[in-house]
Parts: sequence; C-alpha cells; structure tokens
Amino acid sequence: MSETPIVDESVNVEPSGSKKTGIMTLVKAFAVLSVLVLLQVIGVSMLLPTSAETSQIAEQLVAAENSAESEDGSSAASSNEPVLGATYNMREVSLGTFHVVTYDADTGSSLNVDFDLFGTVLATEEGEFLQLYTDNERRLREQILVTVRGANVTDLSDPDLDLIKRKILEKTNRTLGKPLIQEAIFSKFSFIER
Repeated sequence: MSETPIVDESVNVEPSGSKKTGIMTLVKAFAVLSVLVLLQVIGVSMLLPTSAETSQIAEQLVAAENSAESEDGSSAASSNEPVLGATYNMREVSLGTFHVVTYDADTGSSLNVDFDLFGTVLATEEGEFLQLYTDNERRLREQILVTVRGANVTDLSDPDLDLIKRKILEKTNRTLGKPLIQEAIFSKFSFIER
C-alpha cells in the first residue's frame, strides 16, 4: 500500500530568503542616501569662501563705501558716531517715568500701568527739543497720561504697543508744535488688571 502524504493547506510557508531581501533593500536605500548627502556636503564646502576670502571681500566693501562717501563730500567715518543706517544720527531722550491707575466702571476693575518713556530725536534737533520739552513738560505729561488712560486692555497687551506709540507720538509732537520726536520707546513696561 502506498500512502499519500497529507498536506495541510492552512499553513503558509514563506521562503527564508524574503526576510533577507527586505533588510538588504533598506540597507541599500540607506547607503544610496548617505552617498548623496555626502556628495552634497562636499559640493557645498567647495563653493563656500574661506575665512580669508570673506575678510578680503569685507575689506573691499568697506573701501568702496568709504570712497563713495568721500565723493559725496560727507564722511561718516571721520565722526565718532558708528554708521548704523538711518539711526546713527538719532538721540534718545527721556520723556519721564509714569504710573497710571484707571478704573473701569463697566467691569469694576482697575488697571495699573507703569513704564518709562523715551523718544528719539535727530541729533541736530536735540537742543531745540530740550528747550521745547522744558517749556511744555507738564502738557506733554498730561497728553501721555490721557493717552494711556484711554487705552484698553487689548492695546496694552500688544507686544509692540504700536497703537499707543502712534498716539503718543502724534500728541507729543502736536504739543511741541513741531514733529521733533521720531519714535516713542517704552522701557520697563508693566500693567496689572485687578
């Protein structure tokens, strides 16, 4: 009697080589990506200038800028002020330290605001500003206090305080009679709502 072997079809037998080919595919892909990244790094390092070349370019730019200034007849290099674009001829002036307390009857809360305020003026107009500031100091303080008291919490929560700065700039320049203050700068600004 010949016996026929019984085969169980529910058992799937995978060839042992398929696991190795999956891992080998990943290894090959990783190797190809590594080679591409290495080639890019080498290419970029060949294109970037060295530190000596960078300093040489900087010296050429400074020399070109100095020659352009000497052709114009004005030389910022001869003055003691550093050249920082349009702000090199500006001066900061103190407009005072302020403590403002307001009460909102609608919400029943009070608001305490503390800050130091500075303004920037052109260096050529600093003397004129100081004279007008001493003549109008109380009116300037009052305009600043009115502006801050009229501000709401969202205006005071703005990180740049843009709206309040614009209002203060407008009111202080109007009080001075001339647009001498170029920018309002807050220092040590804090407000507490209670």
